[in-house]
This record gives sequence, C-alpha cells and structure tokens, in this order.
Amino acid sequence: MSTLGVDSIQVERLKITVQDSPAGLVFTGDIDMEDPSTILDPFFAKVHQGLTSQGTKEIAVDMTGLNFLNSSGIKAISKWIMQLGALGDDQKYQIKIKHNPEITWQATSLPTLTYLVPGAVEVV
Repeated sequence: MSTLGVDSIQVERLKITVQDSPAGLVFTGDIDMEDPSTILDPFFAKVHQGLTSQGTKEIAVDMTGLNFLNSSGIKAISKWIMQLGALGDDQKYQIKIKHNPEITWQATSLPTLTYLVPGAVEVV
C-alpha cells in the first residue's frame, strides 16, 4: 500500500500504478469496460482522501500509456476533479496530467478536463 493509503490496481486490460515520491498515478492499457466507475470511483475517492489528509499539494498522473478511455471513464475522472472545487484553499491540490499528443483521444479529450475546476488541472 502506498503512503496515500491506496493500492495499485489491475483489472481487465487496465493497470493503475500508485507511486509514492512524488505522489503519482501511472495508467497503462485501456479503460473500455462497460461501467468503469465501479472500479474508478472508489479508487479516486481513496486517492483524494489520501492527498487531502496528507496535505499533498500535487499529484502527477501519467496517461501516456493509456491507449483508450471511454466516456464513462472520462466521467469518473471528471468526478474526481470536481471534488477539488469543494475544498478549501488549504486542502487543494493540483493534478498534472502527462499525455501523449500522438494519441488522438488524449489530445482532444484531456485538455477539456482543465475547465472543470480552473487552476486545478494541468495537461502537459
């Protein structure tokens, strides 16, 4: 288990590796299951809880190895990001998403996440 209190997960064709120092998530594979929220919602809730309880100010999310993300997966990620809007300034953290601009869905979909909570997400 990581210092955030979150275990890495591997289901179907998706693997999310949790890194400790600095705090990070590495996505590899595909998020194409019918309802990824059953896996992603509790996972992101634990990540969020770990980040806020430890006072971590930034998490790196590497999606360069994520080949496909369906709309339900984008919704689950959006729900995680939206939680930042309810936090006080002392608890807020930034999500830095590393993407692969050569993968079309990443180049078109990931930058839109920056509009959900202004200043909370950066796509690099």
